[in-house]
Amino acid sequence: MSYKNYFSFLLLVGACLLFGARAANACSCGPRPDVLNSYEEAHSVVVTRVISVEKTEKAAPPGRMSDGENYVGGVKSTKMLVERVFKGNLKVGEEITFGQGGGADCIWTFEEENIGQQFLFYLHTREKNPKVWHGFGCGRSNLLAQAREDLLYLNRLDKVRGRTRISGTIIKNDGEGDWSVEGRRIRINGEKKSYEVKTDEHGVYEIYDLPAGKYTIEPETPAGWKVNKYYLSTSSSFAPDRDAEVWKKIPIILEEKKHASLNIHFEIDNAIRGKIHDPAGKPLKDVCVKALKADSSKTGYHVDCTDLNGAFAITELPPGSYILVINEEGKISSKEPFKTFYYPNVFAREKATVINIGAGDHLAGFNIYAPLMEEIITIEGRFLYSDGKPVADETVAFVAEKTSDGIEGDARTSTDAQGRFSLRILKNLKGELFGQMYTYAGEYEKCPKLEEEIKRGGESHAELKTPVVEIQAAGDLQNVDLKYPFPSCRKAKQTQ
Repeated sequence: MSYKNYFSFLLLVGACLLFGARAANACSCGPRPDVLNSYEEAHSVVVTRVISVEKTEKAAPPGRMSDGENYVGGVKSTKMLVERVFKGNLKVGEEITFGQGGGADCIWTFEEENIGQQFLFYLHTREKNPKVWHGFGCGRSNLLAQAREDLLYLNRLDKVRGRTRISGTIIKNDGEGDWSVEGRRIRINGEKKSYEVKTDEHGVYEIYDLPAGKYTIEPETPAGWKVNKYYLSTSSSFAPDRDAEVWKKIPIILEEKKHASLNIHFEIDNAIRGKIHDPAGKPLKDVCVKALKADSSKTGYHVDCTDLNGAFAITELPPGSYILVINEEGKISSKEPFKTFYYPNVFAREKATVINIGAGDHLAGFNIYAPLMEEIITIEGRFLYSDGKPVADETVAFVAEKTSDGIEGDARTSTDAQGRFSLRILKNLKGELFGQMYTYAGEYEKCPKLEEEIKRGGESHAELKTPVVEIQAAGDLQNVDLKYPFPSCRKAKQTQ
């Protein structure tokens, strides 16, 4: 698939979205607030235009944070002109300065390319330097062109303040498809009455004056597309229950005199599914299959790696013609003990079978057999505590000695509920096998030996490894025990 859309009803913790100027390179955010909450909590709400950036020769290395001396993108600060004020004491025509974010601290970072761009900012009180503002990357601050839902409310504050509102935006995740975001029907189902609205030319929908309560949002779904379930939990109004079809009738909560906001991201609904086997027909786990455009030599990003049964599913492909490549990098490893090859089991790209797929197409039955493999062996055993109880759902790893031919022999797997593991590695490798788990002080109750192991590293948390077992992988190994030098303990109760 293009990315794993693993859906959870827990609060979203993920990377902040990046809009033109970068909110952050790596920043954890919760669900996005609605317009009303953002407005009420902000010190100032303004439209600004970037007029200049202050450059410095002390640029932070790529991927590194600003440290007060070296700055992300070589930008120390950004000057903006206030063009409109919805709230606060700033004045139209006033020039204000924005400090540069750290790169991973949820503070916006800017670059020269932002000069001339307009932004809608929900600003909060300045703390360290009263002359410098900072844009918080996890809220609703955005490029002005991407803040249509906000502007529909803010431009009519005098008329709509104090009224309930349900709103959101229809978004095409992949930017593909010949359908328009304009005029899409949105059905809003309440306990006693249902309503219907249509999106405007920007894909925005809104409705006012609905009674407080629980509603479901039922969007008109374009043929061959589906609601992206992952993005539902980015909304603070999303109120999931145990309904497995929650993305067809999406539950939200509307409070008295409040707003509810739900963006609906659509993605292409299609898939190429199959299985990968070794030459003897056994399923291969953790082998990665990538879909490449048939008419291009460029690398594709739609990829999936096989599960325990050798199955893969490449999804959300823009309509077109593709070929499947297995082990694109061509490095021999314990996971992929063969060179690059293409479906249906050929080494030459020009001999690969071309697969045509459109929106809504679900193609299955692609059984792929590795045409030639290096010999592999299997190591099986158990991961245990000193009292013989299993270490369940934790990691077993094999770290191979370096080889002159650059073979990647490392491998890892997870234990089952009984602590059992099965690991496949290249034959004749030398290396170390061990079990490991991440834990922290206080995770287990009445467990002094485990606590001693954690404190030995001088931290409140640790990745604890078992004593290693030396491996010479000449043949299959069974009944290998990996054992901690401390007994099992019961997990401590989590306090709210």
